Amino acid sequence: MTVLALFCLAGYQVTGATAGERFLGRIGAALVELDLWLPAHRQDIQLLAKDRPDEAVVVDDLPVRGVVLPPEEARSADDETLKRLLRGSMGGSLYREGAAGLSDHDGQSHLSITEPVRWSVALLSAGMHGFWRAAVVLAALVLLALCAVMLTLQQPPAAAVLWGALAAAACSLAVWLLARGAGSAFDGALDREIALVVRDGAWLGLRNALAVAAVAASLLFLSRALLGPREGSWRHGADREEDGFA
Repeated sequence: MTVLALFCLAGYQVTGATAGERFLGRIGAALVELDLWLPAHRQDIQLLAKDRPDEAVVVDDLPVRGVVLPPEEARSADDETLKRLLRGSMGGSLYREGAAGLSDHDGQSHLSITEPVRWSVALLSAGMHGFWRAAVVLAALVLLALCAVMLTLQQPPAAAVLWGALAAAACSLAVWLLARGAGSAFDGALDREIALVVRDGAWLGLRNALAVAAVAASLLFLSRALLGPREGSWRHGADREEDGFA
């Protein structure tokens, strides 16, 4: 159950607004090949920002709907600043709209439903964040209930949580290694970026698992250090009483 709870926690964190928009911005940049796209459109963006200084700059020449830039920043921004603004706007749009945001200003999508990028965007969107929120709460409640049952049976729940956290850490490490290898093996920029997003999510899961394992190990050590001597002294006293009665 600890493995499932940590998996739900990682899903909740990855689909949060900050992480989700950042990951989706990276995927959007890889989808449009931003490094190649921007030089051909930078002048148009800056002209729009100068012609309409009080209106947001709407970028239509992208396969992502709702990309809007602030005019005061886009007017005189360099390439790196424009890339950052475009990644942020694409990430926000894809996070809010999910796979529906993968369309141009006419509402037409040129990606097949079987494309990995569509599934990646859908899984990182705001809608999935609500699902993972409910899942992590339910998993935490079940885990706490199981720990309470173990306490009533006079069994240390910290040991079970420790082994579960170590198993989750091993799974996260395996996914991290596989995603890292896949990112190096893929030729396409979009496939590499999706693999890197999976790698970063696995790293987040690994960090959570190691943190829980450290806490569980500390609690297990403290419980044995505090309760062990008492249990030993009680047994020693009981043995002496038995010897006296004998």
